[in-house]
Amino acid sequence: MNLRSVKRAAAAAALSSFVALAVVPGVSHSADVLRPEVAKPLNDAQTLYRARNYRGALGKIAQAAATPGKTAYETRVIEEMQGAAAMAAGDTDVAAGAYEALLSSGELDAANAQQFSAALAGIYFQQKNYAAAIRTSQRYQKAGGADPQMRELQLQSYFLSGDCGNVVATLKPAVGAALKGGRPPAEPQLQMLAQCAQKTNDDGARAEALAALVAYYPKPVYQQQLFDSVRSKSGYFASLDLDIYRLRRATGALTTADQYMEMTQLALVAGIPAEAKQVIDQGFASGVLGHDAQAEREKRLQALVIRRLQGQNDGNNLPVDPADGALNLVFAGQRQQGVDAVVAAIGKGSAHPDAARLRLGEAYYYAGQKARAAQVFGTVKGADGSADLARLWTLVADRRND
Repeated sequence: MNLRSVKRAAAAAALSSFVALAVVPGVSHSADVLRPEVAKPLNDAQTLYRARNYRGALGKIAQAAATPGKTAYETRVIEEMQGAAAMAAGDTDVAAGAYEALLSSGELDAANAQQFSAALAGIYFQQKNYAAAIRTSQRYQKAGGADPQMRELQLQSYFLSGDCGNVVATLKPAVGAALKGGRPPAEPQLQMLAQCAQKTNDDGARAEALAALVAYYPKPVYQQQLFDSVRSKSGYFASLDLDIYRLRRATGALTTADQYMEMTQLALVAGIPAEAKQVIDQGFASGVLGHDAQAEREKRLQALVIRRLQGQNDGNNLPVDPADGALNLVFAGQRQQGVDAVVAAIGKGSAHPDAARLRLGEAYYYAGQKARAAQVFGTVKGADGSADLARLWTLVADRRND
């Protein structure tokens, strides 16, 4: 909820309460009666309010408030009108005082308690009094209120007051439920969760938030934050650099000449020339490669890729890991044979089993079996960075699984 919508919501609540009163001398409201000495200045205040003379209306309301021996009903009407006129006049301190008095009076039913709690919470948020906004939004919820805008106000109040513990406690289950249901969480909520999870050292929540940001809102800054976080892990498996580039490519974030060149080189080193050719050909086809100061170097790399594919490999075209060699078959168009070969390679054992299972998930993904890919990614639990990448791959596979 932004500041403008908060002000609009609070003003709307106040205005509706003012107009609904229609004060007339001698008219009964739930067996309560406004005495003429109270009703007359309030009627004058209403006339001034409608003429947009809010300060004048406040003066008349103050006159009614000065009447001795007011009943509880008269006090309630005065406070409601004072709050509405003060909101319209931009005097949020007076409005807050009036609504606090109303809520403390014990005279409001649940519906009115919700209305004035919402208006008061909006005022406090506008004033940047976040502790009071949180307290009042909680009062609104206790009165049975369920407006999602009020939940958003409370959440932003936690965040803006630096209460990251409550931000994580609120957003972590909400984001998890949304992702489990295949719904993209709102970008601002993911941003808040990522920032607060980092401050509270909740690495799992931060990784999940960053993965969702990259999957659903693929901006370079989110990609960089996620991949920097993965690479900084203790025990990070350096071979996963190529998997990071695969994710960049799958989310449309492979954009620079250096990225195309490095991914091509990493694929060659891993013994996957079929993938290397796809990458460098994409770089040339997109116009990123072949037109800059390194055009000749880029063309030489493309020629090297072609030679490797033709078997002219000078001994450097051997896969580092059997799963990588099997994955090359998938990129070469032999999809099912490649998937079966990756499964067979895993069955023979691997020094990095989670990384191997990550490659199996990638094999399924590139073979067009997105649902199976998501299942396999869900089994990757490695602390070497593979689980973090698998989490993002799961979202990418789910999102693109038609």
